Amino acid sequence: SILFLNPMLEPGNNKGTLKALQIIHRAMLLGMILFASIAFFLNYSGNFPPSLQQHDQVLQVIAIVLSVGGFFIGNTLFKKKIFQLRESGNDLNDKLSGYRSASLLQWALLESPALFAIISFLLVGNYAFLALVAALMLLFAINAPTKIKIAMLLQVSEDEIN
Repeated sequence: SILFLNPMLEPGNNKGTLKALQIIHRAMLLGMILFASIAFFLNYSGNFPPSLQQHDQVLQVIAIVLSVGGFFIGNTLFKKKIFQLRESGNDLNDKLSGYRSASLLQWALLESPALFAIISFLLVGNYAFLALVAALMLLFAINAPTKIKIAMLLQVSEDEIN
């Protein structure tokens, strides 16, 4: 996997794993914020006039379905994976590796509908899409990895993670 090209993400490097996960999370969140800001600027300045306004309602339904689906599917898969990791009896490195993959999947399932909503905003010009993006970014931010959260979810001590 490409994540193991970074020495901070190598198995056995718990501190590096947490730090790398935090960097990935912040980068994904920053990417969404920048893309939404650019889309807002382009629409507000008139440099990118909406061309598909007649498809506004269809895109709204799709964006909402993708958002709700991504949120619930992401949370369900994440919780299922965490439960499996807790019950597995594996060592901490395997648990952290599983946590990393579950987190990335959950984040992708939140980020994808946000990107769709930003693109829909560009195509339609309806600010409701940006409100949806803001809600998705808030949910995304809440899912940031912290040492305490990881320890609690995996039912290990913070000392073990250190």
